[in-house]
Amino acid sequence: MLDSAATGFLSKTWFDELRSALERAPVSELPAMAIGQRVTDLPSGSGAEICYTIEMGGGRPAQLTVGSTAAADVWLVMSYRDALAMATGETTGASLLASGAVKIRGNAAMLVNGAPILEAVCLGDLHRIVT
Repeated sequence: MLDSAATGFLSKTWFDELRSALERAPVSELPAMAIGQRVTDLPSGSGAEICYTIEMGGGRPAQLTVGSTAAADVWLVMSYRDALAMATGETTGASLLASGAVKIRGNAAMLVNGAPILEAVCLGDLHRIVT
């Protein structure tokens, strides 16, 4: 399980663990899709942000690209505080979406197929997608 508190949420270690879990995720049979996330207002200040994209399905294993959402069919935009709250289970994506704290960009229909993976990533609950 990806422990956001122990690994430093969105740190290099966190992304390394995410990449490792995604490599084992049984997603190759899903339709091809790329889902990104842009996290704004990082604690480092000065309006810093980080983004990443998870490409999956289409007969290929999942891939993680840190630093870009250019390949994403759809991406979520949220603050660091809200992303961390989701990752630690303090709130849900549905609550953040309903409150307007999360913005969806791109092809929102892609979220339907990618929802289980995205939810697992956001919750740091990758053991659910790793066989």
